[in-house]
Amino acid sequence: MSVKVDSVANEAFPAPKVDTKMTVVRPIAECLKRKAADELNEKENTVAEELEVIKTWMRQSGHIRGRLEDQFLLGFLRSCKHSMERVKEKLDTYYTIRSVLPEVMRGRDPLDPFVRKAIRMGVTVPLPKTVHPDDPKIILIRGDAFDGDVCDFPDILKVFTMVGDILLRDDDQMMICGQAAIIDLGNSSSGHLFNFNLSFLRKASILNQQASPLRQKGFHFINTPKGFDIVLNIFKSLMTEKNRKRTILSHGSSLESLHKHFPKSVLPAELGGELGPVQQFVDEWEQRLIDNRTYLIEEESLGVDESRRRTTNPLAEEKDLFGTAGTFRKLEFD
Repeated sequence: MSVKVDSVANEAFPAPKVDTKMTVVRPIAECLKRKAADELNEKENTVAEELEVIKTWMRQSGHIRGRLEDQFLLGFLRSCKHSMERVKEKLDTYYTIRSVLPEVMRGRDPLDPFVRKAIRMGVTVPLPKTVHPDDPKIILIRGDAFDGDVCDFPDILKVFTMVGDILLRDDDQMMICGQAAIIDLGNSSSGHLFNFNLSFLRKASILNQQASPLRQKGFHFINTPKGFDIVLNIFKSLMTEKNRKRTILSHGSSLESLHKHFPKSVLPAELGGELGPVQQFVDEWEQRLIDNRTYLIEEESLGVDESRRRTTNPLAEEKDLFGTAGTFRKLEFD
């Protein structure tokens, strides 16, 4: 399945002209407008022009086959605080890494039985409420829900990116205010946490940091196992310097400590909250992914064509990590 030509850069034939007066983005609440202006340098009267500059750059890049929808690109502008050069770098990295991680970025049909098992595992669960409408969105990561006998870590990361793709397109609060992660390790043992390929974890960290437009605002660990300090140090070593400066707290097994940062009104019952059981949100997101099946499958056709690249590959310094000479054989360095 392919994406319609009017929404994709670098099809086999020229893309149509875009009228900046026809910029299509959602209206947002006043509190989000203020936050976008104060923290992200957003100016309503220049957004249409900025979007057109990015679209022109993507069409002229030659190697990027990516989405041109206004709302999608606005997410990158907000993620990069409207710095055009950072947006270009982020978009290039976003599509480049997706082209070299087929185990994550291919086969993302939410109706596929195997993918559906990973979705129903409920490892990645966006929570529906925050205390204030301009607070960071809360993402619950349930480490204890992962079952290695049912699927592998790349399958869980696949679902994570599927959820992220929908949030990027649909959730203005997420794109303006960022996200705070609650990582519930439940009954996980330290051995369970070490049962990952470190090379793949490094790839995952790049996918979810340098290549992601979703901004992290903090990490809160709960129900941590014995020996977690070692795991936490590994986790920090995979983080960018910027994210290491974010709030990173281990609450041990203390829900009281967690509630000082996240009141019960925004948490599921499993974390002592008032939102009800987490399974209802797992089910809601399963249906939401199914409802967006066409969009998610379309994403598989997007990426980069290295044979047409005229700039430095943003992953060039990671070529030992991302693989074969073939992946990088056509790089041209300025």
